[in-house]
Amino acid sequence: MSYRKRNKGYTIDVRFGGKRYRTQIVGSEQDAIINEQLCLKELSMGKSWDNIVSQFDKAAKQMTLTDVLSKIKYTYTDPKEFNKAVYAVGIIGPNLKVSEIEIDHIENMIISEKSRGNSNGTCNRKLAVISKLLTYAYKRNYIKSKPDIEWLKEGSGNIRWFTQDEQDLFCNYLKSGGHHNLIDMVTVACDTGLRKSELKRINITTDLKADLLICKATKNELVRSIPLTKRSKAILMRRGDRPFIHMSDELMRSAWNFGRLKMGLENDKEFTFHMTRHTCASRLVQRGIQIQVVQAWLGHKTIKMTLRYAHLNPENFLQARNVLDNLQ
Repeated sequence: MSYRKRNKGYTIDVRFGGKRYRTQIVGSEQDAIINEQLCLKELSMGKSWDNIVSQFDKAAKQMTLTDVLSKIKYTYTDPKEFNKAVYAVGIIGPNLKVSEIEIDHIENMIISEKSRGNSNGTCNRKLAVISKLLTYAYKRNYIKSKPDIEWLKEGSGNIRWFTQDEQDLFCNYLKSGGHHNLIDMVTVACDTGLRKSELKRINITTDLKADLLICKATKNELVRSIPLTKRSKAILMRRGDRPFIHMSDELMRSAWNFGRLKMGLENDKEFTFHMTRHTCASRLVQRGIQIQVVQAWLGHKTIKMTLRYAHLNPENFLQARNVLDNLQ
């Protein structure tokens, strides 16, 4: 091996024709392997070392956002999350050189997204993609500095969840339309708080340990173990090894819209499948479960996301008041 890790990149150290050649490159170990082979090939073709090294510098300066995204594609475990990243890069400019990105490019992206009616939260998700790409580029010295990204202020957001009566009525409508698969999915989702993509990935053989469901393929790559209710475990066992693998987005959307129309909620924009996750969190909080437990249950990376549900249990404030009242 004629390369080694150094600072933000790798040192390439090759011997050819009885001489030793050395240079520093930015990038990953895979880049080092490719460039090591390139050095030997170019030297064998009679090119000068200075000419070869200048190509590396030029390649770094010519790197686009799309090039950087291709280098970190492996970090996206969910294809949909990667597609969102591709979309964000497409807005700001897929062929834009990463070394030429300025704050104006980022602000123009936000203006474009806001003109489409997107919320601050949605815009921040796009900013997170660009920030991740720029951080990768900066750490590998593709760019000398990273633009200072200003995040948009987000409110607590609308939290829409099922009451038990509402869930029962919705499932009864689904039953009348023969949408039994979605009934099962809604029930398990409300009991576990799993995201739609996580439900589809459940593999009973590898993920179920007694009454614990091991959720590995999470949005933020956190592994969590969720105790199953008796009804949810019964549903999963009845449905086989991959209980929801055949529930495509199209099938889910069709069945969901059927029940939604029957409920007279076609104009309720918050009435989406994701509300099953809010339902799980809300029920836990309303029944006195500590917010840190809810955070771990849902797989939130930071407590900030979970605190959106804190106001749903005013009893906590009454208990706090009583503690102060009891002070001598």
